[in-house]
Amino acid sequence: MKTVVIIGGGSATFNMLKGLRQFPTNNIVVVSTADSGGSTGQLRKELGVMPWGDIRQCLMGLSYTVPALCELFSHRFDKGSLKGHNVGNIILAALEKVSGSPEAAIAEAARLLNVRGEVLLVSKQPTTLSAELHDGTKIVGEHEIDEPITKKRSPIKCLTLSHAEANPRVLNAIGRADAIILGPGDLFTSTFPNLLVSGVAEAIAASPAKKILITNIMTKLGQTDGFTASCFLAVVNEYLAGGKTGRIDTVIVNTKEPPETIMKRYRKEKVIFVKPDIEKMKSEKVTVIARPIISNTSVKKVNGDALKRSFIRHDAEKTAAIIWELIK
Repeated sequence: MKTVVIIGGGSATFNMLKGLRQFPTNNIVVVSTADSGGSTGQLRKELGVMPWGDIRQCLMGLSYTVPALCELFSHRFDKGSLKGHNVGNIILAALEKVSGSPEAAIAEAARLLNVRGEVLLVSKQPTTLSAELHDGTKIVGEHEIDEPITKKRSPIKCLTLSHAEANPRVLNAIGRADAIILGPGDLFTSTFPNLLVSGVAEAIAASPAKKILITNIMTKLGQTDGFTASCFLAVVNEYLAGGKTGRIDTVIVNTKEPPETIMKRYRKEKVIFVKPDIEKMKSEKVTVIARPIISNTSVKKVNGDALKRSFIRHDAEKTAAIIWELIK
């Protein structure tokens, strides 16, 4: 059985796990502890718990429990004093308090949900993400970086993270991985916060695993404005130990634009299609797999969810099949 380590979290990772579960892989997800938005951010602020939103989604992606329990962990209140809160986030926060530690809470939730695979916090402490923009502005907090107040903002120059040591289990997983996957998802708020934790990027650089980047379908306002696929590759390599070692060796890129009805909605958000500039990526001596891997189903927003979500995602089965072909 091949071991696949996914660096990320959130809806994009949840979607990919749905596809990977059809193959004989041991899936391990490494999740940031910097999330500060929505239900997650409110529980973190009020209760002093870990940010549980992305952990919950990844546990659900690896779950083989009954539908009723899946629906319970996914349910979001849309009115009353609990409006916006996700039941799974509340359960995990309670488990952290009852069990005495975040890792024990994950273990208990994994048993409840009949999880096959592992979900690991990148560090054992909550962290704070900050961004310096090219115009000198400093933004503190993952949520503030993720959802800019204005439609126009200077590009991100660099990210910093409050000091945190890597979870030893994360370093062990990276060391024994057959493949390490970065993306899809929000680069600057889901993927890179993991690489900024002391020891993680170095462990990836030292790992003999195949290092795979899955580029996003659309750009992200305030993070990857105007990015092509090669821009994703360049910035990921920069965060992987300055791009000198541990570079990406395979890029999976979508070649099909969303339908016009979806594109109209994205244009209102100042978001564009990530163009697959394949030849430019090949000049970086990486293997490029360029295929139409966009899902035919658009995502509907859940009542009570205050966060912005993407309308379209990768086709889980097609993407997972490509990953399996690369590592089998």
